[in-house]
Amino acid sequence: MPLVIAIFIATFIYTVQHRIYRNLWDKKLNIDISFKDDCLNVGDKSSLVEVINNDKYLPLPVIHVKFATSRYFKFQDEENAVITDRYHRNDVFSVMGNKKVTRKLDFVATRRGFYTVDGVNIIAKDFFMTKTFAKSIPNYAEMYVLPRKLYGGQYEVICNTMFGEIEARRSLFEDPFFFRGIREYSTRDSMSKINWRATAKTGELMVDQYGRTAEYRVKIFLNMDTNYMVKSEKIQELIIELVSTLSRDFLLRGIPVMVAGNGVDIVNNDVCSVDFGSAINHLMTIDKCLARIKNQGEMERFLSSINESAKSLDDSMAYVLVSAYVNEELLLKLDYLYSKNINVTLIVPYYDIIGFKKLRPYMFGWEVKLDET
Repeated sequence: MPLVIAIFIATFIYTVQHRIYRNLWDKKLNIDISFKDDCLNVGDKSSLVEVINNDKYLPLPVIHVKFATSRYFKFQDEENAVITDRYHRNDVFSVMGNKKVTRKLDFVATRRGFYTVDGVNIIAKDFFMTKTFAKSIPNYAEMYVLPRKLYGGQYEVICNTMFGEIEARRSLFEDPFFFRGIREYSTRDSMSKINWRATAKTGELMVDQYGRTAEYRVKIFLNMDTNYMVKSEKIQELIIELVSTLSRDFLLRGIPVMVAGNGVDIVNNDVCSVDFGSAINHLMTIDKCLARIKNQGEMERFLSSINESAKSLDDSMAYVLVSAYVNEELLLKLDYLYSKNINVTLIVPYYDIIGFKKLRPYMFGWEVKLDET
Protein backbone atom coordinates (compact mmCIF):
# COMPACT_ATOMS: atom_id res chain seq x y z
CA MET A 1 0.00 0.00 0.00
CA PRO A 2 2.69 2.60 0.82
CA LEU A 3 4.31 1.80 -2.53
CA VAL A 4 1.06 2.46 -4.36
CA ILE A 5 0.65 5.76 -2.54
CA ALA A 6 4.23 6.74 -3.37
CA ILE A 7 3.69 5.91 -7.05
CA PHE A 8 0.44 7.87 -7.05
CA ILE A 9 2.08 10.91 -5.46
CA ALA A 10 5.03 10.73 -7.86
CA THR A 11 2.70 10.43 -10.84
CA PHE A 12 0.60 13.31 -9.58
CA ILE A 13 3.66 15.55 -9.06
CA TYR A 14 5.04 14.63 -12.47
CA THR A 15 1.72 15.31 -14.21
CA VAL A 16 1.18 18.61 -12.43
CA GLN A 17 4.69 19.90 -13.09
CA HIS A 18 4.41 18.85 -16.74
CA ARG A 19 1.18 20.82 -17.16
CA ILE A 20 2.67 23.80 -15.37
CA TYR A 21 5.77 23.80 -17.59
CA ARG A 22 3.72 23.20 -20.74
CA ASN A 23 1.57 26.26 -20.02
CA LEU A 24 4.06 28.58 -18.35
CA TRP A 25 7.61 27.75 -19.47
CA ASP A 26 7.79 30.62 -21.98
CA LYS A 27 5.70 33.14 -20.03
CA LYS A 28 7.64 36.26 -19.04
CA LEU A 29 10.71 34.74 -20.66
CA ASN A 30 12.65 37.37 -22.58
CA ILE A 31 15.73 36.62 -24.64
CA ASP A 32 17.78 39.30 -26.33
CA ILE A 33 20.91 38.87 -28.43
CA SER A 34 22.69 42.06 -29.40
CA PHE A 35 26.04 43.32 -30.63
CA LYS A 36 28.12 45.32 -28.19
CA ASP A 37 29.09 47.80 -30.97
CA ASP A 38 27.23 49.33 -33.90
CA CYS A 39 30.31 49.72 -36.11
CA LEU A 40 33.71 48.06 -36.23
CA ASN A 41 36.75 48.11 -38.45
CA VAL A 42 38.21 44.91 -39.85
CA GLY A 43 40.37 43.32 -37.16
CA ASP A 44 38.58 44.99 -34.24
CA LYS A 45 37.38 43.01 -31.22
CA SER A 46 33.79 43.09 -30.03
CA SER A 47 31.22 40.74 -28.54
CA LEU A 48 27.73 39.34 -28.83
CA VAL A 49 25.70 39.75 -25.66
CA GLU A 50 23.10 37.12 -24.72
CA VAL A 51 20.57 38.12 -22.08
CA ILE A 52 18.04 35.57 -20.72
CA ASN A 53 15.50 37.08 -18.33
CA ASN A 54 13.15 34.61 -16.61
CA ASP A 55 10.74 36.99 -14.92
CA LYS A 56 8.59 34.42 -13.11
CA TYR A 57 8.87 32.03 -10.16
CA LEU A 58 9.09 28.90 -12.33
CA PRO A 59 12.74 27.86 -12.82
CA LEU A 60 14.11 26.64 -16.15
CA PRO A 61 16.66 23.95 -15.29
CA VAL A 62 17.83 23.62 -18.91
CA ILE A 63 17.27 26.03 -21.77
CA HIS A 64 19.06 25.96 -25.12
CA VAL A 65 19.47 29.22 -27.03
CA LYS A 66 20.21 28.71 -30.73
CA PHE A 67 21.02 31.40 -33.27
CA ALA A 68 23.12 32.02 -36.37
CA THR A 69 25.39 34.87 -37.41
CA SER A 70 28.32 35.44 -39.78
CA ARG A 71 31.11 32.93 -40.22
CA TYR A 72 33.47 35.90 -40.60
CA PHE A 73 33.41 36.43 -36.84
CA LYS A 74 36.28 34.62 -35.14
CA PHE A 75 34.94 33.70 -31.68
CA GLN A 76 37.25 32.88 -28.81
CA ASP A 77 34.90 30.15 -27.58
CA GLU A 78 33.67 27.87 -30.36
CA GLU A 79 32.84 24.87 -28.19
CA ASN A 80 29.07 25.05 -28.82
CA ALA A 81 29.27 26.11 -32.45
CA VAL A 82 28.97 24.61 -35.92
CA ILE A 83 30.40 26.61 -38.82
CA THR A 84 28.93 26.10 -42.30
CA ASP A 85 27.90 28.99 -44.53
CA ARG A 86 27.06 30.72 -41.23
CA TYR A 87 28.18 30.48 -37.62
CA HIS A 88 25.55 28.43 -35.72
CA ARG A 89 25.59 28.68 -31.95
CA ASN A 90 23.85 26.48 -29.34
CA ASP A 91 24.31 27.74 -25.77
CA VAL A 92 22.92 25.99 -22.72
CA PHE A 93 21.70 27.89 -19.63
CA SER A 94 20.10 27.08 -16.31
CA VAL A 95 17.95 29.98 -15.13
CA MET A 96 16.20 30.06 -11.77
CA GLY A 97 12.94 31.89 -11.13
CA ASN A 98 13.07 35.72 -11.31
CA LYS A 99 16.67 35.65 -12.50
CA LYS A 100 18.53 37.21 -15.40
CA VAL A 101 21.62 35.66 -16.96
CA THR A 102 24.02 37.58 -19.20
CA ARG A 103 26.76 36.01 -21.26
CA LYS A 104 29.31 37.73 -23.54
CA LEU A 105 30.74 35.99 -26.57
CA ASP A 106 33.95 37.72 -27.64
CA PHE A 107 34.98 37.71 -31.30
CA VAL A 108 37.19 39.42 -33.87
CA ALA A 109 35.64 40.82 -37.06
CA THR A 110 37.69 39.41 -39.95
CA ARG A 111 35.88 40.89 -42.96
CA ARG A 112 33.85 43.96 -43.88
CA GLY A 113 30.09 43.54 -44.17
CA PHE A 114 26.65 44.15 -42.71
CA TYR A 115 25.81 41.47 -40.17
CA THR A 116 22.64 40.54 -38.33
CA VAL A 117 21.15 38.14 -35.82
CA ASP A 118 17.55 37.97 -36.94
CA GLY A 119 15.99 35.15 -34.99
CA VAL A 120 16.45 32.83 -32.01
CA ASN A 121 15.28 29.28 -31.39
CA ILE A 122 14.83 28.21 -27.78
CA ILE A 123 14.41 24.69 -26.37
CA ALA A 124 13.57 24.08 -22.71
CA LYS A 125 13.10 21.03 -20.47
CA ASP A 126 10.66 20.45 -17.65
CA PHE A 127 11.81 19.92 -14.07
CA PHE A 128 12.29 16.15 -14.51
CA MET A 129 14.09 16.62 -17.86
CA THR A 130 11.64 14.32 -19.66
CA LYS A 131 9.64 16.75 -21.80
CA THR A 132 10.94 19.21 -24.38
CA PHE A 133 9.37 22.52 -25.35
CA ALA A 134 10.50 24.59 -28.33
CA LYS A 135 9.78 28.02 -29.74
CA SER A 136 11.14 30.50 -32.27
CA ILE A 137 11.23 34.12 -31.20
CA PRO A 138 12.02 37.27 -33.18
CA ASN A 139 15.29 39.05 -32.52
CA TYR A 140 17.01 41.73 -34.53
CA ALA A 141 20.55 42.92 -34.03
CA GLU A 142 22.78 44.52 -36.66
CA MET A 143 26.36 45.66 -36.94
CA TYR A 144 28.59 47.15 -39.62
CA VAL A 145 32.19 46.08 -40.20
CA LEU A 146 33.66 48.92 -42.23
CA PRO A 147 36.15 48.42 -45.08
CA ARG A 148 39.85 48.24 -44.30
CA LYS A 149 41.90 51.35 -45.12
CA LEU A 150 45.04 51.17 -47.25
CA TYR A 151 48.38 52.86 -46.55
CA GLY A 152 51.76 53.30 -48.22
CA GLY A 153 53.16 51.14 -50.99
CA GLN A 154 51.16 51.07 -54.20
CA TYR A 155 48.49 53.33 -52.75
CA GLU A 156 50.96 56.12 -52.08
CA VAL A 157 52.54 55.85 -55.55
CA ILE A 158 49.21 56.00 -57.39
CA CYS A 159 47.51 58.56 -55.20
CA ASN A 160 50.37 61.04 -54.99
CA THR A 161 50.12 61.46 -58.76
CA MET A 162 46.33 61.58 -58.75
CA PHE A 163 46.00 63.97 -55.80
CA GLY A 164 48.67 66.24 -57.23
CA GLU A 165 46.71 66.63 -60.48
CA ILE A 166 43.44 67.17 -58.63
CA GLU A 167 44.92 69.76 -56.27
CA ALA A 168 46.48 71.60 -59.23
CA ARG A 169 43.14 71.78 -61.02
CA ARG A 170 41.30 72.61 -57.85
CA SER A 171 43.51 75.63 -57.18
CA LEU A 172 42.46 77.13 -60.53
CA PHE A 173 38.98 77.66 -59.17
CA GLU A 174 40.00 79.92 -56.28
CA ASP A 175 38.54 83.42 -56.47
CA PRO A 176 41.14 85.98 -55.23
CA PHE A 177 38.33 88.48 -54.62
CA PHE A 178 36.43 86.12 -52.30
CA PHE A 179 38.45 86.32 -49.06
CA ARG A 180 37.26 83.77 -46.47
CA GLY A 181 39.79 84.19 -43.65
CA ILE A 182 43.18 83.10 -42.35
CA ARG A 183 44.37 79.69 -41.23
CA GLU A 184 47.60 77.90 -40.34
CA TYR A 185 49.99 76.98 -43.14
CA SER A 186 50.16 73.35 -44.35
CA THR A 187 52.70 71.68 -46.63
CA ARG A 188 50.14 71.66 -49.46
CA ASP A 189 49.96 75.48 -49.51
CA SER A 190 51.89 77.68 -51.90
CA MET A 191 54.35 80.13 -50.34
CA SER A 192 52.58 82.91 -52.25
CA LYS A 193 49.52 82.44 -50.03
CA ILE A 194 51.37 83.26 -46.79
CA ASN A 195 50.00 86.29 -44.96
CA TRP A 196 53.19 87.77 -43.51
CA ARG A 197 51.43 90.31 -41.31
CA ALA A 198 49.35 87.60 -39.62
CA THR A 199 52.46 85.40 -39.40
CA ALA A 200 54.36 88.16 -37.57
CA LYS A 201 51.52 88.62 -35.07
CA THR A 202 51.04 84.94 -34.25
CA GLY A 203 54.58 83.63 -34.62
CA GLU A 204 53.21 80.83 -36.82
CA LEU A 205 53.03 80.67 -40.59
CA MET A 206 49.51 81.74 -41.63
CA VAL A 207 47.92 81.71 -45.08
CA ASP A 208 44.96 83.48 -46.64
CA GLN A 209 41.88 81.45 -47.50
CA TYR A 210 39.82 82.25 -50.57
CA GLY A 211 36.48 81.03 -51.73
CA ARG A 212 36.01 79.29 -55.01
CA THR A 213 34.08 80.38 -58.05
CA ALA A 214 33.17 76.71 -58.54
CA GLU A 215 33.62 73.88 -56.05
CA TYR A 216 35.84 71.06 -57.28
CA ARG A 217 34.26 67.65 -56.69
CA VAL A 218 35.12 63.98 -57.21
CA LYS A 219 32.94 61.11 -58.41
CA ILE A 220 34.26 57.65 -57.51
CA PHE A 221 32.93 54.67 -59.45
CA LEU A 222 33.48 51.05 -58.48
CA ASN A 223 32.98 48.02 -60.69
CA MET A 224 32.26 44.76 -58.87
CA ASP A 225 32.37 42.77 -62.14
CA THR A 226 35.98 41.51 -62.30
CA ASN A 227 35.56 39.14 -65.26
CA TYR A 228 37.64 36.61 -63.31
CA MET A 229 36.54 32.99 -63.14
CA VAL A 230 38.42 32.22 -59.91
CA LYS A 231 39.32 34.13 -56.75
CA SER A 232 37.37 37.21 -57.82
CA GLU A 233 36.37 37.84 -54.21
CA LYS A 234 39.87 38.94 -53.25
CA ILE A 235 39.96 41.56 -56.01
CA GLN A 236 36.43 42.73 -55.16
CA GLU A 237 37.36 43.34 -51.53
CA LEU A 238 40.40 45.34 -52.65
CA ILE A 239 38.18 47.47 -54.91
CA ILE A 240 35.92 48.32 -51.97
CA GLU A 241 38.93 49.10 -49.75
CA LEU A 242 40.36 51.40 -52.42
CA VAL A 243 37.09 53.31 -52.78
CA SER A 244 36.81 53.71 -49.00
CA THR A 245 40.41 54.91 -48.63
CA LEU A 246 40.15 57.32 -51.56
CA SER A 247 36.94 58.76 -50.11
CA ARG A 248 38.65 59.32 -46.78
CA ASP A 249 41.61 61.14 -48.32
CA PHE A 250 39.49 63.36 -50.57
CA LEU A 251 37.29 64.35 -47.64
CA LEU A 252 40.34 65.11 -45.50
CA ARG A 253 41.36 67.56 -48.23
CA GLY A 254 37.94 69.20 -48.12
CA ILE A 255 36.91 67.85 -51.53
CA PRO A 256 33.26 66.75 -51.86
CA VAL A 257 32.89 63.08 -52.85
CA MET A 258 30.15 60.87 -54.22
CA VAL A 259 30.28 57.10 -54.78
CA ALA A 260 28.44 55.18 -57.50
CA GLY A 261 28.82 52.07 -59.63
CA ASN A 262 27.26 48.62 -59.82
CA GLY A 263 27.68 47.34 -56.26
CA VAL A 264 24.40 45.81 -55.07
CA ASP A 265 23.12 46.62 -51.58
CA ILE A 266 22.53 43.42 -49.62
CA VAL A 267 19.64 45.03 -47.72
CA ASN A 268 17.42 46.30 -50.55
CA ASN A 269 19.02 44.75 -53.67
CA ASP A 270 19.33 48.20 -55.22
CA VAL A 271 22.54 49.78 -56.50
CA CYS A 272 24.51 51.18 -53.59
CA SER A 273 25.30 54.87 -54.15
CA VAL A 274 26.02 57.91 -51.99
CA ASP A 275 25.50 61.49 -53.11
CA PHE A 276 27.99 64.32 -52.64
CA GLY A 277 29.13 65.33 -49.18
CA SER A 278 32.17 67.19 -47.91
CA ALA A 279 32.17 66.80 -44.12
CA ILE A 280 34.47 64.13 -42.73
CA ASN A 281 31.47 62.32 -41.18
CA HIS A 282 30.31 61.75 -44.78
CA LEU A 283 32.89 58.96 -44.79
CA MET A 284 30.75 56.97 -42.36
CA THR A 285 27.82 57.14 -44.80
CA ILE A 286 30.08 55.95 -47.62
CA ASP A 287 31.67 53.18 -45.55
CA LYS A 288 28.28 51.85 -44.45
CA CYS A 289 27.16 51.76 -48.06
CA LEU A 290 30.32 49.91 -49.04
CA ALA A 291 29.93 47.48 -46.13
CA ARG A 292 26.49 46.45 -47.44
CA ILE A 293 27.71 45.63 -50.96
CA LYS A 294 27.37 42.05 -52.16
CA ASN A 295 30.25 40.50 -54.08
CA GLN A 296 28.52 40.84 -57.42
CA GLY A 297 27.96 43.40 -60.16
CA GLU A 298 27.18 43.78 -63.85
CA MET A 299 29.45 45.56 -66.32
CA GLU A 300 26.45 46.98 -68.18
CA ARG A 301 25.19 48.66 -65.03
CA PHE A 302 28.65 50.08 -64.36
CA LEU A 303 28.86 51.56 -67.86
CA SER A 304 25.35 52.92 -67.52
CA SER A 305 26.24 54.79 -64.33
CA ILE A 306 29.20 56.42 -66.09
CA ASN A 307 27.04 57.37 -69.07
CA GLU A 308 24.45 58.99 -66.84
CA SER A 309 27.06 60.93 -64.92
CA ALA A 310 28.94 62.14 -67.99
CA LYS A 311 25.93 63.60 -69.82
CA SER A 312 26.89 67.09 -68.72
CA LEU A 313 30.61 67.76 -69.01
CA ASP A 314 31.96 69.68 -66.04
CA ASP A 315 35.65 70.57 -65.79
CA SER A 316 35.23 71.18 -62.05
CA MET A 317 34.59 67.44 -61.63
CA ALA A 318 37.13 64.62 -61.39
CA TYR A 319 36.28 61.02 -62.21
CA VAL A 320 38.04 58.19 -60.37
CA LEU A 321 37.19 54.65 -61.41
CA VAL A 322 38.27 51.40 -59.74
CA SER A 323 37.72 48.43 -62.03
CA ALA A 324 39.55 45.14 -62.58
CA TYR A 325 37.56 44.58 -65.77
CA VAL A 326 38.57 46.94 -68.58
CA ASN A 327 37.04 46.54 -72.04
CA GLU A 328 37.02 48.66 -75.17
CA GLU A 329 33.63 50.20 -74.45
CA LEU A 330 34.81 51.49 -71.08
CA LEU A 331 38.01 52.92 -72.55
CA LEU A 332 36.09 54.73 -75.31
CA LYS A 333 33.88 56.42 -72.74
CA LEU A 334 36.87 57.51 -70.68
CA ASP A 335 38.77 58.62 -73.79
CA TYR A 336 35.92 60.95 -74.60
CA LEU A 337 36.02 62.52 -71.13
CA TYR A 338 39.82 62.76 -71.26
CA SER A 339 39.67 64.47 -74.65
CA LYS A 340 37.38 67.13 -73.16
CA ASN A 341 40.02 67.97 -70.53
CA ILE A 342 38.10 66.19 -67.77
CA ASN A 343 40.29 64.78 -65.00
CA VAL A 344 40.01 60.98 -65.29
CA THR A 345 41.82 58.28 -63.28
CA LEU A 346 41.32 54.54 -63.79
CA ILE A 347 42.79 52.20 -61.16
CA VAL A 348 42.97 48.57 -62.32
CA PRO A 349 43.61 45.85 -59.72
CA TYR A 350 45.11 42.72 -61.35
CA TYR A 351 46.68 39.43 -60.35
CA ASP A 352 50.44 39.19 -60.72
CA ILE A 353 50.23 36.13 -62.99
CA ILE A 354 47.99 38.02 -65.42
CA GLY A 355 49.95 41.27 -65.64
CA PHE A 356 48.90 44.81 -66.54
CA LYS A 357 49.13 46.84 -69.75
CA LYS A 358 49.00 50.61 -69.41
CA LEU A 359 46.82 51.28 -72.44
CA ARG A 360 46.03 54.89 -71.55
CA PRO A 361 47.89 57.68 -69.71
CA TYR A 362 45.12 57.90 -67.10
CA MET A 363 45.42 54.17 -66.16
CA PHE A 364 47.22 52.83 -63.09
CA GLY A 365 47.73 49.17 -62.22
CA TRP A 366 47.46 47.66 -58.72
CA GLU A 367 49.22 44.32 -58.43
CA VAL A 368 47.70 41.59 -56.24
CA LYS A 369 49.57 38.40 -55.33
CA LEU A 370 47.41 35.46 -56.31
CA ASP A 371 49.02 33.04 -53.84
CA GLU A 372 48.62 35.32 -50.81
CA THR A 373 45.68 34.64 -48.52
